[in-house]
Amino acid sequence: MRATLHEVSSKEYGVNTAYCLLLTTYCLLFLFLAGCQPEPRDRLSLGSQLLDSGEVEEAIVELKKALEVSPKNTQARILLGQAYEKQGKSEEALQEYKRATEDNPRSASAHASLGLAYSRKGMLDEAVTELKVVVNTYPKMAEPHYMMGMVYGEKGMPEEAIKEFKKAVELEPNYAEAHLYLGLAYDSMDSHREAIREYEEVLALRPQDAVASINLAEAHKNLGLTLAKGGLTREAIFHLQKATEIHPELVDAYLHLAELYEEHGQLEAAITEYRRAIGVDPELASAHQALATVLQKVGLTGEAEKELAVYRKLGKKATREQAVDSNQ
Repeated sequence: MRATLHEVSSKEYGVNTAYCLLLTTYCLLFLFLAGCQPEPRDRLSLGSQLLDSGEVEEAIVELKKALEVSPKNTQARILLGQAYEKQGKSEEALQEYKRATEDNPRSASAHASLGLAYSRKGMLDEAVTELKVVVNTYPKMAEPHYMMGMVYGEKGMPEEAIKEFKKAVELEPNYAEAHLYLGLAYDSMDSHREAIREYEEVLALRPQDAVASINLAEAHKNLGLTLAKGGLTREAIFHLQKATEIHPELVDAYLHLAELYEEHGQLEAAITEYRRAIGVDPELASAHQALATVLQKVGLTGEAEKELAVYRKLGKKATREQAVDSNQ
């Protein structure tokens, strides 16, 4: 039968008690000398937890205390900057990130935090300078290249942005955000085929991505218009139809299809597309007028008159609304 505490021999208990009292004395002495304060890493951990839970003011208190004991603690400095940003204090945040890079020039996370803070303030040249440090430190990581691509995009430098985004997806093929912004960069350069490829990559990774889906439809539409201008009618029609399949509410894709059919004498197809456009936006006056014109061409005068009546009614409504707006 196991002995209870009271059944332990007095000799053994006496030794254990003396040891515990001695240990307690040393602990109390240590806490007294240390001012009874937790170590910096405990402050840091608590500050991080508070920041994650949205208790920003409390987080700032703990992080400042951590920095009082360890002023060059890079992680605490960065977290303090993030806390300030959550409060909307961008200048204070910037100063903390700067201090972090000064105290630890080799810290890629400090340079990344400072670079992104510069970017959010619109200081894009400074952002590039900081993010280049990160890219050079971790050339085989996708994230720094993605961040550089974003800043180059904001600077209106799509060619440089494309290089960075391409490097990011090369290093991390399943990086959906990098594929998305690579597509947007290609679109800005009118490289719509390449943009389509990137948006399709995004949708393969994230099938429900609405942004990628809409941009894919727009890229097909824009490619269709480019092809139409070049006289490649069949291929243009294919891409315009693809745009409407992907995004059935893309009104101008229906209109461009209708115009293309009408231009090449395919009047029944043109009527269908104008009706589809009107189905999406019944108050689109120009579509009613264009439909009336085609209906007259095929001899459907009665239907054409109805469409013209709708067109006139919508025109009067628009005039009244403009008059109200001008009087306000």
